[in-house]
Amino acid sequence: MVRMTAFFGRLGGILAVVALALLLAAGAVRAAGVAAGYQAAVKEFKALRDDPGSKDRRDLWKALDAKLAALAKAAGKDPLGAKILYYEAWTNAELAERSYLDADWEAAASLYARVAKAYPRHAWSDDALLRRADILAEHLKKPDAAKADLRRILRDHPKGDMADQAKKLLAAAEADAAKDKPEPAKAKAPDKSPTKASASAKAAEARKSSGPPPATSARPAVLRRAVVKTGSAGGRLTLTLDRETTYRYQLLDQKRSDGEQVKLLYIDLDNTRTGSAIPSEKRFAKGVVSRLRAGYFTPDTVRVVLELDGVRQYEIHSEDGPFRIVLDLDGESGGGSKGQFRAEASGKRGGKSAKSADEDAASGKKAQVAKAAPEKADRKPLTPSAAGKKNLGSLVEQLGLSVRTVMIDPGHGGKDPGAQGLYGVTEKDVNLRFAKELGAILRKRGFKVLYTRTRDVFIPLEKRTEMANSQGADLFVSIHCNAHGDPGSSGLETYSLNLANSRDAVRVAARENAASQKKISDLQAILSDLMLSSKTSESKDLAKFVQKRTVSELRGKYRIRDRGPHEAPFFVLIGANMPAVLVELGYITNPTEAKRLSSDAYLRKLADGLADGIVAYKKRIERYAKI
Repeated sequence: MVRMTAFFGRLGGILAVVALALLLAAGAVRAAGVAAGYQAAVKEFKALRDDPGSKDRRDLWKALDAKLAALAKAAGKDPLGAKILYYEAWTNAELAERSYLDADWEAAASLYARVAKAYPRHAWSDDALLRRADILAEHLKKPDAAKADLRRILRDHPKGDMADQAKKLLAAAEADAAKDKPEPAKAKAPDKSPTKASASAKAAEARKSSGPPPATSARPAVLRRAVVKTGSAGGRLTLTLDRETTYRYQLLDQKRSDGEQVKLLYIDLDNTRTGSAIPSEKRFAKGVVSRLRAGYFTPDTVRVVLELDGVRQYEIHSEDGPFRIVLDLDGESGGGSKGQFRAEASGKRGGKSAKSADEDAASGKKAQVAKAAPEKADRKPLTPSAAGKKNLGSLVEQLGLSVRTVMIDPGHGGKDPGAQGLYGVTEKDVNLRFAKELGAILRKRGFKVLYTRTRDVFIPLEKRTEMANSQGADLFVSIHCNAHGDPGSSGLETYSLNLANSRDAVRVAARENAASQKKISDLQAILSDLMLSSKTSESKDLAKFVQKRTVSELRGKYRIRDRGPHEAPFFVLIGANMPAVLVELGYITNPTEAKRLSSDAYLRKLADGLADGIVAYKKRIERYAKI
C-alpha cells in the first residue's frame, strides 16, 4: 500500500511537471505568434501611412485597428502589449488626420491613455501621454486635460526622454492661458540684459546641435505631412501642420552642380518642427516637380524646397481643418490660359512672398526674383484688343483649345451623404449612379472620362478640382441633387463659379459648401480667387449650354421646370484650371423628382441632355479654333 501511494505521488509530480511544461510551451508559442503579428502590423501601418491613396480607405485603417486590438488582447500583461496599444492609438490618430472626425481623435486619445494606465512603467508610457496631450490640446480643444497629462509626465517620468519636451509644452500652454486673462497694471520692468545674453547663447548653441533643434517659447507647429502630386499638366504640394503658423516663400533661379539652370521654390514655416513622416529628400521620375527637400533652415524654421521643371506659374494659399499650405503648379503643357510665370498669394496667416535677397542673407546666397517669363522665350502675353475680344469671345476660344477630357465629380460620398430625400433617396447615391451614366455616354461620343470617385468614399471639396488639375482635364462637371423644406420646390439648374446672383443661389451654395473645412473668415481670399480667375466667363458659357440642352432633352418626355443657369461661390469649383460647372439634377425632396431620380431611364435621359450641352460647348470652341 505504501509503495502504491509513493508511486502515485511520483506520477502526480511527473504529470504536474508535464502540464507546466505544456503551459510554458503554449505560452511561448502564443508569445511568438503575438510578436510576429505585431511586426506584420507595424509593417502594414507604415505602408498604409505612406500610401497617398490611404486617405480614401477608412476600411483599411479600421481593419488594421481591429487587428492591433486583437493582438493587444492576446498579449495580456506582456510588455509587448504596450507597444501594440501604442500603435493602435497611432493608427486611429493617422485615420483622424485623414477623416477630420473628432470621434477618431477621441479613440486615439483613449488608447494612448490605456498605454499609460496598463503599462505605467513601460518606456513608451510617457510617449503615449505626450501624444495624448497633443491631441487633447490641438484637436479636441481640451487644454486643461492636456496640461494634466503633461504634469503627469513630469510627476511619473521625471527622468524619461519626454520630460524636457513636456516641460516646454506645459510652460507654453500656461503662457497661452495667461494671455487670455486680463493683465494687471504693469510696473516698470527691470533690466533683463543678462537673460537676453543667455538666450542668445542658447540659440547659438542650438545651431551647432545635429539633432532636431529646440523650439521657441511658443509651442511650435509640427509639419505632419508633405504630399506632392505631379504630372506634365501641373501639380500640387500640400503641407499639413498640426496648428496654424506664418510662412514665406520665394522663387529662385539656381545652377546645379552639373551646371544646369533650375528653378527652386522654397517655403519657410516659422516656429515649426518636422514630424517623423517628413522625408529629408524625395525624387520624382516625371512631372513638373523633380525633387522635394525638407529640413531646418534656422533652429525654429523649417524650409521645404521644390525643384521645378516646366512650370509656367504657381499659386499658394492656406486652408483649415487641419491647417494646410497648398501650392498649385501649372505646367507648360497644361490647358491654363495664363501665359506668365507668377505667384498669387493669399495674405491670410501672413503668407508672404519674399521680395528681395535680404531673407536669404543668413544662407549666404543671393535670391533671384523670377521674371515674368524665361529670357530665351521670345513670347509676349496674348492681350487682344477690345474688338478682338468681341469677335473671338473668351480666352479659351482665342487660344483655339478643344475639349477632350472631362472630369465628372459625383458630389458628396462616404461619411457625407448629402441631402436626404423622400422614399429613402440619398443624394450621394443618385450622384454616383448618374455620373456613371453620363461617363458612359461621353465615352461613346469620343471623350476621355475621369472621375473624382467611382465608389462610396468621402473626398474633401478642396481635393476635387485638385484631381482635375493634376490629371489635365479640359472640363470639370460636379453632379448634385437639390433639396428644400418646401416639397413643392422642383427643377433643374446649373451653376458656374462667381458671386451669388440670387437669394436661392446663396441657399444652394451654403448647403453644398457645408462639407468644406473652409470658414466664412476665408471669404476674402475666396473672393480674390474669383476675381483673378480667367475661367469665369468660360464656365458661365458652359453652364448655359448644359442647362439649355438638358432641359430641351427632358421636355421631350417630361414636364420639367427650367430654373436656369446661375452663379454662386461653390467651394468645389474654386481652383479649377478649366471651365467648371455644378449641376443640380433636381429636388429629391419633391415627390415627383425623387421618384424620377431613382429611375435609371430618367437618369439616362438626363445624362443624354447634359452630354448634348458638353458637345455643343465643344463645337463652339472648335468653331473659333478654325477661324
